[in-house]
Amino acid sequence: MSTAIDRTDSFKDEKYLDPTPGAVDAIAEEIDPVAERKLLRKLDLHIAPVMCMIFLLAYIDRSNIGNASTAGLIADCGLVGNEYNTVVTLFYVTYVAFEVPLTVLLKKFRPSRLITGLVVGWGIVIVCTGFANSYASLIVLRLLLGAFESGLFPCLALYLSSFYRRKEQARRVAYLFVASALSGAFGGLLAYGILRIDGGGRKPWQWLFIIEGIITVVFGLSIPWLLPDDFESARYLTHADKELMRLRQRVESIYVGNQHFEWSKVRAAYSDYKLWINCFAQFGSNVLSFGFSTFLPNIIRAFGFDVVTTQVLTVPIYFWAAAVYITASIISDKIGRRIIFMIPLASVTLIGYIILIIPSITSQGVRVFALLLQATGIYSMVGLNIVLLTNSQAPYFKRATAIGTQQMIGNCAGFVAGQIFLTTDAPRYYLGAKVSLAFTCFCMCLYLTQYLIFTRLNAKREKMSTEEKERLIAEGADGDAHPDFRYPQ
Repeated sequence: MSTAIDRTDSFKDEKYLDPTPGAVDAIAEEIDPVAERKLLRKLDLHIAPVMCMIFLLAYIDRSNIGNASTAGLIADCGLVGNEYNTVVTLFYVTYVAFEVPLTVLLKKFRPSRLITGLVVGWGIVIVCTGFANSYASLIVLRLLLGAFESGLFPCLALYLSSFYRRKEQARRVAYLFVASALSGAFGGLLAYGILRIDGGGRKPWQWLFIIEGIITVVFGLSIPWLLPDDFESARYLTHADKELMRLRQRVESIYVGNQHFEWSKVRAAYSDYKLWINCFAQFGSNVLSFGFSTFLPNIIRAFGFDVVTTQVLTVPIYFWAAAVYITASIISDKIGRRIIFMIPLASVTLIGYIILIIPSITSQGVRVFALLLQATGIYSMVGLNIVLLTNSQAPYFKRATAIGTQQMIGNCAGFVAGQIFLTTDAPRYYLGAKVSLAFTCFCMCLYLTQYLIFTRLNAKREKMSTEEKERLIAEGADGDAHPDFRYPQ
């Protein structure tokens, strides 16, 4: 293991790529497209199912409190007023606090170990939630859950960026968000089955946490055998595959860069104004995502449906969201564009919120359709904005810092989302719908801003002379500051 890692790091440190402008294109021509397609299929077959399962479990476990709340948790734990909203919101206190350090430490502690520890840890917390009996116990358990789940997504996104080229990442990050969307569908079906259990000394909502938590712990313990730390240690890759991976890294060298920790890269991330624009866009889209995934069962229930019908109706909504997002991501990777999908899909979501705040619309069918429209853009807005960031920040530790920071700021949205869909505002939830509508408009403005900035910067680099490019390289320009680097649009 150590030999492979040392060889890879030294390979990066030797500045293996000719630094002259245009060198990337010359090396890219050496890649056999047929062999590369076979390699990608092999990576997808071994990496995607594991990461999707991890993400699926994470979203089921963080949002199952919504299913439990409709089945007796609120009364049995003695929650009154807005205490349920407080419990939901406090999850994000620790979730936000630990994201940056866990992301930066991923390489040091190794993905197979760190991710395993996080998954098993939150699985145990979920099992313990099945034994909660008070407001105080729920608060402690949600804080612990937030701590264990905090580093999951930024670590997985960073992990993917070490295996896939920039033009391949939207589809792979989409797999994660499809898993999060499907978690609502599977979570609803699982809740439908488990909530019918009556016996064994526990309430149905308690069995929901206990059974789902045990599933998470069992899967978490298998991760060290399923997830390699890097491509050099991947048992399923042949010698030829690894040679091709090294060649792919040479093509992406500006993007990958030196993987030894440097404080200068951390400072470079925090001084990059483009990062902060993206972070606030993530905050806005996460307000929509968190509010939608956590309170969807409550909103549907408020339309007048019974508990069982409520769980069932969440399923087609999440399946639709997953189908739209995976389609948009595949096309996005194919044409190499991101923002041109994000703005139109956000517009559809906007229409969904507008429908919900019109007082004269009382039809159950129309209001459920409005939720379907909201789901159309929410996951694409969140996921494609993350890919936009990972594609525009380089090298490795600048990107690691950027991803952790984006998720830290983005997940602060939980403090807002947990307080806008108030129990006292049922059944119309006007406040939640209006705030979500405002944040949809806010995100669309920031997506457009990023598009204009990236277009200007790319045009400026296209006009650079060879001499100017060579001067910048000689002065140490690397990563996204390299004159050959192009920002995604």
